[in-house]
Amino acid sequence: MKKNILIILLLLSAAVNIVPQNFSTHYLHKKQFGFVDEHEAKKISEENSKIKIISSLDKKSNLNKIVFGYLPYWEYLNSRQFIRYNLLSHIALFDFYVSANGAITNPPYWPWTDVINLAKQNGVKTILCATNFNDSLINIIIRTPTVYQNFFNNLKNIITQHQLDGVNIDFEGLKTIDRGAVFNSFMAELKNYFTLHLPGKEISFAGPAVNWGGHWNFGELKNHLDFIFVMGYDFYGSWSTNAGPSAPLLGDSYNVTNSINVQYAAVVNSNPEKLVLGVPYYGNRWITRTDAQGQRSLRFVSSTRFRNDDTASLRIGYRWSNTYKTPWYAWRNNDTSWFQVWFDDDSSLALKYDLARAKNLGGIGMWALGYDGDKPDLWNKIHQYLNASTNINDDDNLEYDFILSQNFPNPFNATTVIRYQLPASGFISLKIFDLLGNEIETIINQEQQAGFYQIDFNSQNLSSGIYFYRLTLHGKNLFHSSTHKMVLTK
Repeated sequence: MKKNILIILLLLSAAVNIVPQNFSTHYLHKKQFGFVDEHEAKKISEENSKIKIISSLDKKSNLNKIVFGYLPYWEYLNSRQFIRYNLLSHIALFDFYVSANGAITNPPYWPWTDVINLAKQNGVKTILCATNFNDSLINIIIRTPTVYQNFFNNLKNIITQHQLDGVNIDFEGLKTIDRGAVFNSFMAELKNYFTLHLPGKEISFAGPAVNWGGHWNFGELKNHLDFIFVMGYDFYGSWSTNAGPSAPLLGDSYNVTNSINVQYAAVVNSNPEKLVLGVPYYGNRWITRTDAQGQRSLRFVSSTRFRNDDTASLRIGYRWSNTYKTPWYAWRNNDTSWFQVWFDDDSSLALKYDLARAKNLGGIGMWALGYDGDKPDLWNKIHQYLNASTNINDDDNLEYDFILSQNFPNPFNATTVIRYQLPASGFISLKIFDLLGNEIETIINQEQQAGFYQIDFNSQNLSSGIYFYRLTLHGKNLFHSSTHKMVLTK
């Protein structure tokens, strides 16, 4: 009897950190970041309405993998300038709220005609993200024919008027009785409607990372969709009892690898191209008793964004979890507690992209565009993923000239590969620096011709830690420099 009790306790302890949540990160971020100045929003909307959508800009994407980015309205004003359209296949315009009568509310600053035109010019599909996070209202929408037909008609009007390319259904927190057959029937109705009234337009769905209770039937749902965006995050958050990563690759009973291999096995085994692995560009902050990994949460503070965490982690002290394969950092709050922040960066995202590539998934995506600000790290990682997945090196495709790619693998143990591209001949310097900026090693210091290069860097003389490698090109009437972070674990 004691042995049985012990086994039960061990199983419970393994799963206690991750529990079903009532609200999604998309909803919580809307609450945390979604405040807008209504007067300013109205003024910008009026200005945007004067811009015409230029149909002649339509261009097909050269990407052979899906790269699906959500652009929340609170990032529209300050972050749209940093979007790298040539590294995206889809932009989901977040969010168009769907009410219980099927009416649709536009997001602030709408219409985003500037984004739509730039997307068209670069062959990027613009997707209307339809949202509702209230289980009772969703119940009405998906079960009442008059309501969902009104919703469909409103969808058609907006998609047609603004020349959008489809819809992403982001209904989260459904009642248990509405998952499976009921929701799949609703999506089948939507597909039939699109076939008749919006032929060629796409339908996608924001799917949960875990099929709690097994009520979802993803294997059947995929038949009504172009693809499912798997929200490979929400594992830890305001609802969790312990501090931990939003998107653990490994560790605990549920993680990103489990989501793909187990939760969505029915899709992976039949149509892996219909899955897009979504990753977080955000983190979460807790107050804990100590700075030890896996500490129980005393209080959840807020979500964070990569553009802040990347800098803060290097200043405070970057840590790497070998259990979860994600970074984190911690600092003392007072004599009795600590702050812990868990987030994802280019190193942890690279491992998730490896999973997507190994499983031959349709692509990758992120929540959310703009959370990286003007930092190039995460864009460079997408470029690396696309290069490895689709063998794209055509300058007409990516329109690059000077490129320093993220080392791979990263983190690494002994040896890692560094790739770079030179637009012209010149004197090349590739050097390694430590966290304090001290030069550790010179790898290349010579003249090189324009072209692609690859080197194997051996770290046998270095100890575990964070390092930076910097490539500089001095040529005739030109100078380029780029720096990337790499993590050595021994």
